[in-house]
Amino acid sequence: MRSLAMLLCLCAAPAVLAQTVIREPITEGERGKLDAFINGREILKISDFGSMQLDSVGPVEHFIFRKAVLLGGLDARFENFLVPNSARARELVASGAVCCSGAAQWHLYFQKDAERMFESDEVIGQGGYEKGLYTTKENLARLKLARAEDLRALRAVSSNTWVIDWGTLERLPFRALYSAPTRPQQFSMVKFGRADVTLQDFTANPGMSAEEQGVTLYPVPGVKIALLGTRHFFISRTHPDGPKIYEALQKGLRVMRQSGELRRILVDSGFINRHVRDWTLLNPQTGG
Repeated sequence: MRSLAMLLCLCAAPAVLAQTVIREPITEGERGKLDAFINGREILKISDFGSMQLDSVGPVEHFIFRKAVLLGGLDARFENFLVPNSARARELVASGAVCCSGAAQWHLYFQKDAERMFESDEVIGQGGYEKGLYTTKENLARLKLARAEDLRALRAVSSNTWVIDWGTLERLPFRALYSAPTRPQQFSMVKFGRADVTLQDFTANPGMSAEEQGVTLYPVPGVKIALLGTRHFFISRTHPDGPKIYEALQKGLRVMRQSGELRRILVDSGFINRHVRDWTLLNPQTGG
């Protein structure tokens, strides 16, 4: 009789919803910085964003994605899924092999695969993405830039798979433009003199420095470059968890935007950098 009563109680108990496991495509460099920034803390309780670990847009966007999903009401656990670059992440999302992009992507990529993906609201709006020309501390003394014409003596390095960055640099009069697939490789080329500058995100670190694998670079003061386009998170339409993750993400992004937290993360991390507000834009026709 007791066994029957216990069985009836179990049947009557409300079902416990399983936690959603989100395998999030991320590069090795982004993973190291994101994990070091979170450092075991509860994501929803993190409110300080002036960290040396958030010195590029990748870790910043991954954190925004995770917090937005949780704020949107989804009980989720995030697992890092290593990929070599953002192009591979997009392929996995479009195929349904993973549910989301993790880091935001340029809208132009969504246009090519709209039937297979959802696109979130803007994370970074039009005209909101500015970068600096980063070089070694030793080079800062000799690199005096004030206008686009001054770039004619310089060699720049980026990745030709970063379509927006690469296209922006191609329209500027650099002496040479080299491609290296990863940020650490780009930093290394500048360090060893194979390139003079690399196009990188501004940071909140001392001197707005950025670091990769022991190489520290600094922005050439007084000048900046604008990237044209908007950035969004991509969610798979065919992955079983895609629709509910997309719904939670959109809710969370709205909460973060309305509370001002979305902008505060971008500002406090140095991505939107107050110190470069009056710097000369070398490509004003692109920046608008």
